[in-house]
Amino acid sequence: MKAQANKARAKASPRRKPAQSAPLTQMLILDALRTWVIPTLAVVVGLVIFVVYNIGALDEGPAVTIVGGVALLTILFTGVRGFLEDMPSGVLLGLLVLFTVLFVSGAFYPFYRTLNPGTPDFSAELKRGVVATLPLHTRPGHYNVIFEGHFLPVEGQQNRTATYSVALGHDSATDRVMAGVFSQEWRSQRIGAGRRSSIIPALHQSNETRETIDDPEGRDLTMTLTDLSQGVRDSVSVRLYAEIIPQWVFAVVGVLALATAVLIDSARPKGASDGLLGTLTASTLVSVAIFVRSTVATPGFPQLVIAALVGTLVGAIVGSILWRLTFPLKKYLPALQ
Repeated sequence: MKAQANKARAKASPRRKPAQSAPLTQMLILDALRTWVIPTLAVVVGLVIFVVYNIGALDEGPAVTIVGGVALLTILFTGVRGFLEDMPSGVLLGLLVLFTVLFVSGAFYPFYRTLNPGTPDFSAELKRGVVATLPLHTRPGHYNVIFEGHFLPVEGQQNRTATYSVALGHDSATDRVMAGVFSQEWRSQRIGAGRRSSIIPALHQSNETRETIDDPEGRDLTMTLTDLSQGVRDSVSVRLYAEIIPQWVFAVVGVLALATAVLIDSARPKGASDGLLGTLTASTLVSVAIFVRSTVATPGFPQLVIAALVGTLVGAIVGSILWRLTFPLKKYLPALQ
């Protein structure tokens, strides 16, 4: 009987292993999701998009949108993942949800709208000496204006520039003159890697410029092309985009996001990534502000890199100062955990 009982236990014991290993597998998966999976996927996606863009299979606008969006998602994840190890309290969970909404509204939305402005409110072809009327009557606000030049075909590889001037006014009076430069430049570009790589000529052109118009009174404005260089078509395309959300709203959202981040950081144990979320938030908001205010009509990878570098430096300083100023107040805040 004992032998049979031992055999029965021996046969039954292996069946317990899957049940015991299941919680361990779940813990490993959850731990990976909380630590390295999302950042690793972000790096892979960024590299793939950058390579696809460099071989000419993807335009710069969508490529920058994807890379920037993935970067913002990674920053958000890095800032809050310390609170994902255990189920946060109701108050802290509410603050994390509020911060996510503010972060998306104050950072991702303006970033996306800069690269994807949508359908223009007005578009026209400006010809020299011909007055074009912008129908902004009863529509006061802030507008972004995109001017686009069209170079004529030419034989060979020639670097070219063209200048233009447009008079903006109302009621037959000129309020300001907007001037800009279109350019075409041939550069060398390496294709492939290692011994199989080759250098080919590639055309880089900047045929769009951006200006801003403030029309607080909501009156019709006029545009007149007063000067245009040779080498381009005899007209300049103009597109007008209304500012959907005022800039002061984004400023308020940014301040609220930063304040919420500092409050969430107060829930961290002492010495555990002090001020991390506040620093990341400040860096992101500064980077997005620089990117959005770029003078380039459609900012690309160079503008994204510059904005990220400056934002990281400024954000680190601002985050450190905020943490030092608010740390003494931590003992007066309610417990969030």
